[in-house]
Amino acid sequence: MLKRTILFFIWVMINACLIADVTHAAIRLPNGCKPDVFLTITGKIDRITNSADSSYEMSEHEFLALPTSTVTTSTPWTPKSDFVGPLLTKILQEVAAKGSKLRLVALDDFSVEVDGDFLGKYGTILASSKDGVRLTVRDFGPIFVMYPRDSFGKELDTPFGASHMVWQLCGIEVE
Repeated sequence: MLKRTILFFIWVMINACLIADVTHAAIRLPNGCKPDVFLTITGKIDRITNSADSSYEMSEHEFLALPTSTVTTSTPWTPKSDFVGPLLTKILQEVAAKGSKLRLVALDDFSVEVDGDFLGKYGTILASSKDGVRLTVRDFGPIFVMYPRDSFGKELDTPFGASHMVWQLCGIEVE
């Protein structure tokens, strides 16, 4: 009986350690993203909400309240779908962005530097839904950078173009 109790105690302790490691890993965010913030915007911006690091921390509620646009397109990973979200240019206006170079940061620590004017030219949106369903982390969300790839095949249906379609977007750095 004592041996069974000791083995059970060891099993409980091992599981507690494993759960703690998983929980710690789940809250580790890449530079440019913050826990409990839907979208963090940093860099050359005039409007901030967090003076400690001069960032704009956009809540999910604030993001979803912005006017939306629809982009109907396919991606290398999805069939033709209706993506809905605010224009990237509107987000940049909200924070009074002063630069045109952007670094887009995803929850999985992927990041890419892009020309904001290039993305603005094609009506790029920050999609929060696909075919009427909110995007989740498991399904390219909560934010998926989207533009009308099918309408501008020569310019956008390229590996370079695909690298700009960042999913799980959590941060934008304006340079």
